[in-house]
Amino acid sequence: MSSPNQLSFLPEDYLETKRQRRTNVICATLFLTIMSGIGFAFTTMEKSLRAAEKEHEEVSKQYAEAATRIEQERQMQEKQLKMNNQAELTASLLEKVPRSVLLAELTNAKPAGVSFLDVILDSKISQNASGSTAGRSQFELKRAAMDAAAGVAKAAAAPQAKVYDVTVKVTGICDNDIQVSQFMAKLNHSKLVRDVNLLISDEFNVADAKMRKFQIEMMIDPNAEVQPGTIKPRTASTAVELK
Repeated sequence: MSSPNQLSFLPEDYLETKRQRRTNVICATLFLTIMSGIGFAFTTMEKSLRAAEKEHEEVSKQYAEAATRIEQERQMQEKQLKMNNQAELTASLLEKVPRSVLLAELTNAKPAGVSFLDVILDSKISQNASGSTAGRSQFELKRAAMDAAAGVAKAAAAPQAKVYDVTVKVTGICDNDIQVSQFMAKLNHSKLVRDVNLLISDEFNVADAKMRKFQIEMMIDPNAEVQPGTIKPRTASTAVELK
């Protein structure tokens, strides 16, 4: 009471109780507000986490699909590499220039009055094929570079096709050196042979007639390509056989 003359019929603890109650309401309101904020933040974070997990699953799925495609591509490249090696090995066992075609080319190039005594073929492994990159396709070189950059060690190297240098020696007789020169000139323009060289040109007598015996050496061009039916001999048959 503010003065002795004022009378109050309220209990003495009423104001204190009312103040305490108001304080409790304010605290409860603040508590609910904070809890609501926490709940909202938790809900938002949970939604963000689910969205991130879903995105992570999609990215993982894409990576898995990409890894599968890469593995399939690698297997296809390995199969292609094996097929290329098999093709090159098969090609190395075949004559790029058939003997019949070579004999036809020599027969067409010889001038009138020139006769062949023998034709000898000799094949040796090419010295240029001894290097690490010889006889290998562009695909093999590229794949080898990729493996070396990635640090991939192959268990066993694939067998490489052997490249041969084929030398042809033609021995014949003629009337004079002019015929030999004409023969060599035509061979120098041939697309099947290269490096035409005269080894021997000797004079000898046959039945009181002077003739010349010659021997010419040449190499079959390894890049020569022969199409069936493109070269035909001038004569139906010849007595000279390739050895």
